[in-house]
Amino acid sequence: MRCLIISALALGCLSGCSRSDMMMTRYHDDGRAKPVLAIAPVIDTTMFDLPWSLSEELTATIVQKVGKSGKIFISSREDDTYTSNPFGVQLDWMKKTFEDQEFVAFLQLVKHEAVPSREGDISTQESSVNLEMALRLRVIDLRSAHPSIVLQETIRDNYFVPKELCPSDYNVIAWGTEDFNKSPMGIAHAQLIDQAATRISDYVLLAKSR
Repeated sequence: MRCLIISALALGCLSGCSRSDMMMTRYHDDGRAKPVLAIAPVIDTTMFDLPWSLSEELTATIVQKVGKSGKIFISSREDDTYTSNPFGVQLDWMKKTFEDQEFVAFLQLVKHEAVPSREGDISTQESSVNLEMALRLRVIDLRSAHPSIVLQETIRDNYFVPKELCPSDYNVIAWGTEDFNKSPMGIAHAQLIDQAATRISDYVLLAKSR
């Protein structure tokens, strides 16, 4: 129940605005249209055990981060589903699935692992850890007849957690709480999210300007 409540609160930032309010931000003050971007839910292929969904956390916070700049319109397309591989060679299916979008961003969390930073014979329980993360990105331009890739890369980050701060009880220090934002994992995730949001925003704006 705690997990469901926290997830609902954290996702509230995305659903708090009505559809009409979101549409009002589709244009700049001077009337120019902003790029229209759909961000697909993050695919989590890791086995990291937490009381909440890493996919939901990263998706919600990346959407919020990209939209916060006010330069890109994040389209709300909760009903979009797909079975094709978004990182595969075939791209044409994206035109129909993400109809009326100019761009779509796909993300895949491929690594999220606490690796013991061992010295000598210190046991895993007594050692510090490195939180190693890797997030795969792909941004697709849907404006032409055939979609094209404008960004494809993997962001890698490594955050050192001293033994005094691990392990943390993430049933208490959970996503959606102020304590989580100040925790090693919260800080590490914020760094990864900042990098991903910046890369997505930069490449969408660059492609839109051409």
